[in-house]
Amino acid sequence: MYRVLEVLDLMDTNDNPLGEALHYLKLSGAFYSKSDLRGDWGISLPSMPGTSMFHIVTAGSCVIEHGDEQITLNAGDFVFVPKGEGHILRSAPEVEAGDLFSYPSKKISHCYEILEIGAQGDKTTMLCGVVQLEHPSANLILNSMPPLIHLQCSKSSFSNWMSQTVRLIAAEAEQVDIGGETVLTRLADVLVIQALRYWISNDADSDRGWLCALKDQRIGKSLSLIHSNPGASWTLESLGKEIGMSRTAFANKFKLLVGEPMLQYLTHWRMNLAAMRLKDGEKITLEFIEELGYKSESSFRRTFKKVMGINAGEVKAIKF
Repeated sequence: MYRVLEVLDLMDTNDNPLGEALHYLKLSGAFYSKSDLRGDWGISLPSMPGTSMFHIVTAGSCVIEHGDEQITLNAGDFVFVPKGEGHILRSAPEVEAGDLFSYPSKKISHCYEILEIGAQGDKTTMLCGVVQLEHPSANLILNSMPPLIHLQCSKSSFSNWMSQTVRLIAAEAEQVDIGGETVLTRLADVLVIQALRYWISNDADSDRGWLCALKDQRIGKSLSLIHSNPGASWTLESLGKEIGMSRTAFANKFKLLVGEPMLQYLTHWRMNLAAMRLKDGEKITLEFIEELGYKSESSFRRTFKKVMGINAGEVKAIKF
């Protein structure tokens, strides 16, 4: 069973569609690894579709390669691979990289292991993770991100909070206390969410796609209204009136910024929200379907099948 961390409310969401969307996020940890690496080493990580990956360097340095991009990571740095694409970590650019699964590791729990490579030479320590962001907003956020996000601890206003958290992670990683892996991975989860919040709020590259739509004064407000009240009988006219736009102007601008018509977005949001709630164990009741804007169970089930591609009873097969 995945351990799910409900994100702390560290951002004011009042009248802030972007903050509201981030507030919804929760992290489901699939797997974590503490790596102690010495001398010359290289690790090739395979693509893991449906997940995101991260690396936190707690001591030493290394190089990450993703496609044609090559970045040096130093102690305190954080790197995030939103779409779980394959990449390489090396002690230096010229060092040969072996397949991740070719190295022996020590399994501590079903979702945590320790990887040790080399016995001599300069030491690099990292905490790495494979995670899933869960909520209908998660895929929309991830699809708006570049292939790789690198936050340097020494070069951002986020650095003080980030460095303190990395120090806590590093200190915990050096201990072998009972339950240490739980503390370690939860600290990492909080750092991941806060790093994403920082990047989305401050990085110029975040001004595109769905994230750009959230930042638009009127379209962002319309999205917030949909997200906060998905069961309302929204139309182009009624939602346009709420944000002070004509039906035609609203329809055109919404599709331009969001990438799909408003009514289609509303349906997709409702069905993804339904899938998440069903995955969490809720049952399909009259109250359940009315909260999602439907008056009959048959209508809801037909729409769910059409949008999600499976029956509502098969929802556990869905990966957000």
